[in-house]
Amino acid sequence: MEAFPKYALAERERRWRVDLQAVGPLALPFREIDDVYLCDTRLRLRKVRSHEGVVFKLGKKYGKEPGGAEPLTTIYLTQAEYTTFLNLPGYPVGKRRYGLDGGALDIYAAPLSLAIFEREFASADDAAACAPPPFAIEEVTDRPEYSGFALARAAQRW
Repeated sequence: MEAFPKYALAERERRWRVDLQAVGPLALPFREIDDVYLCDTRLRLRKVRSHEGVVFKLGKKYGKEPGGAEPLTTIYLTQAEYTTFLNLPGYPVGKRRYGLDGGALDIYAAPLSLAIFEREFASADDAAACAPPPFAIEEVTDRPEYSGFALARAAQRW
């Protein structure tokens, strides 16, 4: 097995498709997130807008390790650096993120019209012990067609 990449943090998450009717009214605050998954890479360019301001990031996910952890590295960018990366070919997707029930609810912009809830965990045992939220339709944690990259590509086909 390959060593965990230097400077990467372990991300352990579970994800579910959501019935928004079962969630009920969503409260402020929320964050507007614009992602661009750069073609032929594992890189994600992200712009986050909230009441606190705007943040620009470049992230890389390395793929899941045994036990479910996925190494993730994030670099914070200036607006000029972000704009430079936007010139590269990629697949954009937008979503609105709400903090909810100990996790994050992402509501994807049209044409996807999809809602995904995710929770992060400190350990594989914590992740395994977590019951689905009451508003979950189905778990999509290990379904590649629900990865951020796949959803961004799907949004381009509509």
